[in-house]
Amino acid sequence: MKKWVKGWINLLCCATLMVGQPTRAAGKDTPATEAEAKEIRGLVEELVFQHERSGETPLISPGIREDDDAEYKQQFEKCQKAFDKLSTFKGKAFPILIEHLHDKRPSINFRNHSEEHAVGDACYWNLSLQLQDTPDNYSSYGYSRAGRDGQQHPKPYWKSSPFEEAGGLEKWLKSNAALSYPEMQVKCLNWLLEEEKKIGAPDAASYFENILPLEIRILERKLEISPDAELQKELERQRGVLKDKDASAVPAALLPGK
Repeated sequence: MKKWVKGWINLLCCATLMVGQPTRAAGKDTPATEAEAKEIRGLVEELVFQHERSGETPLISPGIREDDDAEYKQQFEKCQKAFDKLSTFKGKAFPILIEHLHDKRPSINFRNHSEEHAVGDACYWNLSLQLQDTPDNYSSYGYSRAGRDGQQHPKPYWKSSPFEEAGGLEKWLKSNAALSYPEMQVKCLNWLLEEEKKIGAPDAASYFENILPLEIRILERKLEISPDAELQKELERQRGVLKDKDASAVPAALLPGK
């Protein structure tokens, strides 16, 4: 295990990663119970793709190729279910996922622009996607979008990430180990929001798709951290703006000519 991983775990109250013992969660979060830690470890094992085609790159989803067999489909779906279930443990699973970041056993692809599909890659994307926490109504799929200047710009996570800027996900986690799970999400969301604001919006519709959903999600996570009447009021206002597509509420500085 990398030295920093041991240090990160020690920073989180010196919790042990041994099976049968409670596993410390991210930052201030409640640690996994003995039973939860056992289940999380079992789910990581379920990420292993046990099939003769495990060395193929990329691994195509079942049903696309005519020569898929029942075992291929079963193994593929097993990995997908384990990945989704791991996300439900939130910060409780982080220490175990971190422990497996360099696990070279085969899994499946969890990002269609990445050819790597080891168990360690699955753990990386599980951690990364949880931390990014982008809402379903944020942006459409694609590499670029138009900015306030009318030009096409790479979308922020295609160009960089808070993890890359920190020297990698592992270093980012180490630097932010004292934060709770939602505090980590807010930090990543704020990075993305600032990058989107740099691009700006060519019109109100772009603001409602690429910027406002992030502002709403940040408020939602801040309220999870600490309930606040003023924040709740602002959240309801922003939700109303998005629902009504109120162009008059779009900040002028984000639009062309500003």
